[in-house]
Amino acid sequence: MVSVRKMKKEESDILYSIAMRAFKPDYERYGMYPPLLNTKKGKFMPPLIFGKTILKDGSIIGGAFVLGFGKKGEVGSIFLDPDFQGNGYGKEAMLIFEQIYPGVKEWKLETPALSYGLHKFYGSLGYVKTGEIEDKKSGFRGFVMKKTIV
Repeated sequence: MVSVRKMKKEESDILYSIAMRAFKPDYERYGMYPPLLNTKKGKFMPPLIFGKTILKDGSIIGGAFVLGFGKKGEVGSIFLDPDFQGNGYGKEAMLIFEQIYPGVKEWKLETPALSYGLHKFYGSLGYVKTGEIEDKKSGFRGFVMKKTIV
């Protein structure tokens, strides 16, 4: 059973390590990690107040940075230990975020343009592509995806 709790400061090192492993394929493909990972300082960029710890049967398997303000929410990132990917745990966590923020009616996230597996994953949760982003400096391209809850 998957559960989600507020990220604790004392968990940040293990979660950072999990995030580095989870995003390694992105680094290998794009030559960079997501902005949430401050690789120079070895810590997360977003304040931990927005962090969530994802657990499976009480053990940490991943994390996320999720914001919910009024009727709008954003999944800044979600990451699972590669050993736990592909088992439906990410989907369970995403649905739990919706329960944590029941007033949010529109969810937004960004995902790499070439990460086809993630497009399928987010699509299975009801997200649709609504735009594109590009970092002129690095050439990184991504998609903006949104989900509306009625």
